Amino acid sequence: MIRKSFAIIFLFLFISVITRAQSVNEILNTLMDNPNGTARFESMGGAFGALGGDLSAINTNPAGSAVFNDNEYGFTLSLEKKENKTIFFNNHESQDANDFSFSQGGVIWLLKNYAEGNINKISFGFNIQTSNSFKDNFVVKGRNSLNSIDKFFLNNSTGLNTEDLSVGSNESVSGVYKYLGENYGFSAQQAFLGYQAYLINYDKDSNSFYSLANYSEGVDQQYISETKGVNTKYNFNFAIQYKKNFYFGMNLNTHNIYIENYIVHNESNFSENSAITAISFENSLITQGEGVSIQLGGIAKFNSFRFGLSYQSPTWYTLRDQTYQSLEIRSVDLDGVKYQDKVNPQVINAYPDYKINTPSVITTSAAIVLGNFGILSIDLVSKDYSKSKLKPNKDFLNINRNINTKLTNTLDIRMGSEIRIEKFSFRGGYTKIASPYKDLDMMADSKSLSFGFGYDLGETIINFSHKILKSNKKHQLFDSGLTDLAQIDTTHSLSNLSLIFKF
Repeated sequence: MIRKSFAIIFLFLFISVITRAQSVNEILNTLMDNPNGTARFESMGGAFGALGGDLSAINTNPAGSAVFNDNEYGFTLSLEKKENKTIFFNNHESQDANDFSFSQGGVIWLLKNYAEGNINKISFGFNIQTSNSFKDNFVVKGRNSLNSIDKFFLNNSTGLNTEDLSVGSNESVSGVYKYLGENYGFSAQQAFLGYQAYLINYDKDSNSFYSLANYSEGVDQQYISETKGVNTKYNFNFAIQYKKNFYFGMNLNTHNIYIENYIVHNESNFSENSAITAISFENSLITQGEGVSIQLGGIAKFNSFRFGLSYQSPTWYTLRDQTYQSLEIRSVDLDGVKYQDKVNPQVINAYPDYKINTPSVITTSAAIVLGNFGILSIDLVSKDYSKSKLKPNKDFLNINRNINTKLTNTLDIRMGSEIRIEKFSFRGGYTKIASPYKDLDMMADSKSLSFGFGYDLGETIINFSHKILKSNKKHQLFDSGLTDLAQIDTTHSLSNLSLIFKF
């Protein structure tokens, strides 16, 4: 068991990693929004900040609910597909993920003033929709001539020795693993897995651990990532129409987030003289929690022109993580005897709650409404990712520093159009989503094209949309040691069907 003298040194050196190790990529899952709204909203690129009159529009500008002329409720069904193509040491792989979901639902109630006064209309609204879907699977394969996952376990063994990672006669693997996690954090647990599975050993002369793996001729690596979950946003809306041409509104938003990521990393075909012949590391991470935010917005009408401005506060999340791990090592000794050692503590690590403050969002919008014939609209969305922060700060010093230095302010562009011919509507949209990274090689700007149509039956409206979003980014395999990057090119297609009912 870890000695008291070491514990003092360990806490001093590693106080910032007592909780589970975080990476910028993981944090961006929480920070970035990829809203999935009504079919009309999606087909017009989400450019509704100056328009309103759509259930998902109030998620952009809360003043938009007062633009409605009738009470409405509706819902949206979505079918999405993601195709991920990966490149790792010149090897190409492809993986698909499909998902069918109820992505949006909402209702608007209107109180109209038919008497005198400056308040022509008061609206109350509620909208629930997907803020981000985490359904995503990809496979990375390649022969790495530089690094193995052994470096991940070695990096986490710094400052430890065999006494710290041993299992006593009256102890169990599960008990020691749990004790290390509860008292000394993530790094000590990783070192324990590596040592107990005989991947790393201790050199008393240098007072450090070393790897038993030899990959001087390279090693075949396979990294499988499967993710599911959703970030759901609930808008509680209030808005007014002031006189004839001005609209003001506010939202109280609640957020519910759930992300489950399962990773399997396999290595094989080590050098002939390697004591290690195969490695299989499994890591399951579940992140869940709640958040709150507020939105304020306004819309002004000047004949055919519309102008909108909205502000969304930071989202204040309270999150919690759980991990589950196991490590299996296959080896051979000098006499050719083969061994298989699997360390599966069967312990779920439950980490203390922590907080994330996402950046605020400012959306500036303009639109031209050509009578009953058509619409042209544009939204500019500003968001400074470098202002994001995890708390308590003492536990996340490194990740907060990386967020501040690696991320930047972004300006997204949304453009939409609609043409109406009697009861039919035909729509198109374009969106450019700026990369939150200063280094565009880590994540490039992404672009989407969308189209759709609608049919007005009077009391019922049917809308359909289809959107294709293309993006590319670099994925770092692990936060330490095996930090090689895989290129991921993603084609994300999304089809929505919305039913709207007036009452």
